[in-house]
Amino acid sequence: MFNNEDLTIDLWVDPPLLNALFEDARSIANKLNLTSVMSEINDLKAKISSRVRPVPNVSGSRYFTYAIDSSFPSSPLELVGGVLTVVAYGYVGQVGGKSDRYVTGDIVYEDTSEINRSIEVLSKIREREMVIRLLKDKLQGRKNIDLIILDGEIYIHPLPYNLPAYEGVRRKVEDVLERLLNLAEKSGTTIIGVVKRVRSRYFSVYAGHCLPINDKLTASLILNKGEYISLGNYGSLLPQWLQVNYMDCEIKKGMSKEEAERRLNEGIENLRRVFNGDGGRLSGIPKIADVELIFYKSPITTVATKLEVLDLGGVGVPNIVGYLSSQTTNTGYPYLLDLVDTYVRVDSRLLDYVKTLLTRYAGSSVSDDNVRELINTLLQLTNPQKAYLYRQMEG
Repeated sequence: MFNNEDLTIDLWVDPPLLNALFEDARSIANKLNLTSVMSEINDLKAKISSRVRPVPNVSGSRYFTYAIDSSFPSSPLELVGGVLTVVAYGYVGQVGGKSDRYVTGDIVYEDTSEINRSIEVLSKIREREMVIRLLKDKLQGRKNIDLIILDGEIYIHPLPYNLPAYEGVRRKVEDVLERLLNLAEKSGTTIIGVVKRVRSRYFSVYAGHCLPINDKLTASLILNKGEYISLGNYGSLLPQWLQVNYMDCEIKKGMSKEEAERRLNEGIENLRRVFNGDGGRLSGIPKIADVELIFYKSPITTVATKLEVLDLGGVGVPNIVGYLSSQTTNTGYPYLLDLVDTYVRVDSRLLDYVKTLLTRYAGSSVSDDNVRELINTLLQLTNPQKAYLYRQMEG
């Protein structure tokens, strides 16, 4: 135990480590001092004050809304023969005062160092395949849907800056988004992305230079409770952001002007290909240019929420913002998104059940003892000391 004035640490920490933590904490705390950037925020606020709007009161509005999410354990199961995890994905809908929900999932077993990225991309693909399923149900008259809410951006990286590579799991990115966006337009359904992890700095476009803080923090400082702001659509915003990013942000980081200009020209060309559907080859992908970027601050939160809105259903941005703000909880996100997050959540201990199933099914399919022994070896933990993280639930 360590005690220093009002700070108590109820665990043993070696003195050299503790000293290092104190020094780093002081250094980071100095960087977190926003005094030096508040003048920039005030200047920016004056420039964009005309874009700030009050959040409309539309709490009485009722839209048929579905929220989509996916989940996977924070730590996959590291086995001798590969990496094992489970990806769960599903939806929760509010339809005429009734709840409609569904969850399913996949087992992922790969022997690759890129497993974490593969899992992340796969989960996003599965979410959008779930959206496609809902949109098909709507077109066939089986479901009523006005709004579909995604946890995260509407697109999947490397979009919108680049079209995906034609290999590996990313090969599916283009296809799934192409189908989703075309079906959303055909069915007249508005797609909304609620973005939690915000590292973008698009406000820099309106500041005219690279801002030192991210958009979520900037919006939180600019907006009062019950206000929202639209930064425009990606078709106009992203080319301007590339200009600021490469010719200011990257040069300040040390990139040469020649390299910055080369990267800028390359980025503009990549955006052009995305926004024109690779010369007309794609009809759905160009709709990414119509996605509108919005930040709002609900009356009960102090932190702004980032939205991407593709309003193919004609609901109207003010109505969308008012509706989502009215059901925003103290988490800063709409209640339906909190609900689906809880519904699809995966306990890491489930992985031990999956490992047991694999061992049982693989062992029962062979009669050779040597092969059975090989299977058992493949499914052993590479780090048995961590077995407690995945121990099966009792009861």
